[in-house]
Amino acid sequence: MAKEEEKKEAAPAPAADSSSGGGGGKLGTILTIVNLLLTVGIGAVVFIQFKKDKNSEKIADIQLAEEGHGEAAGGHGGKSEGHGEAKADAHGEAKGGDHGGGEHGAPAKPKATVVSLDQFTVNLSTAVGSAPKFARVMIAVEVPSDETSKELTAKMPQVRNSIIDLFNSKRPADLQTGEGRNFLKEEIRNALNSFLVTGKVKAIFFSNFSVSG
Repeated sequence: MAKEEEKKEAAPAPAADSSSGGGGGKLGTILTIVNLLLTVGIGAVVFIQFKKDKNSEKIADIQLAEEGHGEAAGGHGGKSEGHGEAKADAHGEAKGGDHGGGEHGAPAKPKATVVSLDQFTVNLSTAVGSAPKFARVMIAVEVPSDETSKELTAKMPQVRNSIIDLFNSKRPADLQTGEGRNFLKEEIRNALNSFLVTGKVKAIFFSNFSVSG
């Protein structure tokens, strides 16, 4: 009995199940593949991130670009300020120098001048055998400038002669209405303008106008 027990104890242990050994090999292969996939995935993520970082602007570059634009804007500001000074100076001088004579630098227009003539006592046209009629009137002549006024004064004999001739051609009835007197004013104006050179008569005015009865 003792020998049989010793034989049993001395008997070799049974070999491990081959199926369990095969399962361990498959598990190792799967783990290797998983590790490989993880390594490839991590490498791809790192590569993509590197490309993004390379293509994106760095903060320092952005700051330098902003500073460069700021300096350029400051330069433009100085340029416009220079334009402002030049514009103000140039226009200020032009305004102070040219506009003094008149609007937009044009010379001021000469003021009209009124020349008063000596009183006229003039015979009017009447029928043969009728009592003579006459008109007594003060006349003022408006001219555009002092130069024309001087010319009118210098030609006073011609002026008075033209006016007397016109009155001599009028009948008393021609001067009784405002329309008739206005027509005579226009005739006098045209007569004087026919020989004035420096300017034209603008208007004729009557005062103290009377016709004998």
